[in-house]
Amino acid sequence: MEEGSLYPFRVEEEFRPFLKFNINKKFVNDENKSHILTFFDVFVYCVIYISVITYNTKLIGDTSELIKLLEYQKFVFNFASKEQFSESKIVPKILHSKVYNNIRKQYPKITSQVIIRSLNECISSYRSVKSNKHKIKKPIEKKNLSMRLDKRLYSIPNKSSIRITTANKRQTFEFTIYPRLKELLEKYSYQDPLIYEDNVNIYISLSFENKHPQLKPKLAMGVDLGIRRSAATSEGKLIIDKSFNERKRRLRHQKDILKSKGTKSARRKLRYSLKRKEHNQNKNQTHLITNSILKTKADIIVLENLKGIKAKKNKYQNKRSISQVPMFELRRIITYKAQNQGKTVLLVCPYNTSKTDSVTGKVEGERRGCRFYSKVNGLIYDADINAAINIAKLSKHPISQTNRLTYGQVSVNRPNEYKSSLIGVVQVPMALA
Repeated sequence: MEEGSLYPFRVEEEFRPFLKFNINKKFVNDENKSHILTFFDVFVYCVIYISVITYNTKLIGDTSELIKLLEYQKFVFNFASKEQFSESKIVPKILHSKVYNNIRKQYPKITSQVIIRSLNECISSYRSVKSNKHKIKKPIEKKNLSMRLDKRLYSIPNKSSIRITTANKRQTFEFTIYPRLKELLEKYSYQDPLIYEDNVNIYISLSFENKHPQLKPKLAMGVDLGIRRSAATSEGKLIIDKSFNERKRRLRHQKDILKSKGTKSARRKLRYSLKRKEHNQNKNQTHLITNSILKTKADIIVLENLKGIKAKKNKYQNKRSISQVPMFELRRIITYKAQNQGKTVLLVCPYNTSKTDSVTGKVEGERRGCRFYSKVNGLIYDADINAAINIAKLSKHPISQTNRLTYGQVSVNRPNEYKSSLIGVVQVPMALA
């Protein structure tokens, strides 16, 4: 839910932000566009983001014909999937020639637009499999009832209803209006909604494009992500949650015990209970960390581009600890939440950010755990905050930086801890000498 919203969610509604982007090899200085800048040494890539708010609500009325439409679409998808699986290449024209005429002759009740939408969805699924380099041994099978509508399949008579082409004719359906949905309908217009079946009910997913005025970048704050320390900022804030780390260790221990048993009940509990529990805990913690990071006056959030950090260099390398940290999910949430506040997110190259002395700017010093030993002035810095300052400097903007590093010796064995206003998050400031 967006900050400042006073409307609680109910069973029939859901709020999910999505992101879509276009890539241009130049900076965009338009103040009315939200963007993410990626800095890699000399080459700079600009990604223009538009956040999309997706709201799910229940359709009201007799939806029996609409369920038939979804069943037709599912049947055509599976039929086209079998034809595409036998082909070595993904060619839309060939798949269309094999499927379209056969379906129209054998099943005249299925409209042409439903067939076309099914073919497009099938092609997109196989392209996703190919781009992700997955190996499939059987055709992709669609099991759920869902379909993305286009302008040929629906129309909007008013803000509280929608006309959809069903298996018989076009029918008008009203959907449940909640305060939050009413607010969105008054501010934005939706396009190409998604309809799906859940527990015999039909729901519609409305997507609203949400554009925010982009503030002119003035001040940058670096963020260094970690394992035990969830995040450290260049402003001197450390985000640590020992209770969450302890719960996570216990959960991983339970999963290891169940894996060693190998029984049917153990696999069932491992798959349906502990996996969901771990996912929910990580998701909640990620939102808490993001909210804490974005409580800053800086309008540029600088993160490291950690692509490939979880990949093993060889089969003997242990990446278990880092693989349990949802760093890319954290980056995604920081991106859209910063965007909603009119802030910019920068991705920088992480090369030598932990080995560089943030005071001198030289790669002179040694990191040992949470400490960074400077060889120039003989002082000891907090390693994570030192890295966060180096990350902020790579943005080439004025940085929001703590001045505690320059005061002298830093006490890192027993830091002063105080609880944040966020539940479960403990921030550890750097103590002065």
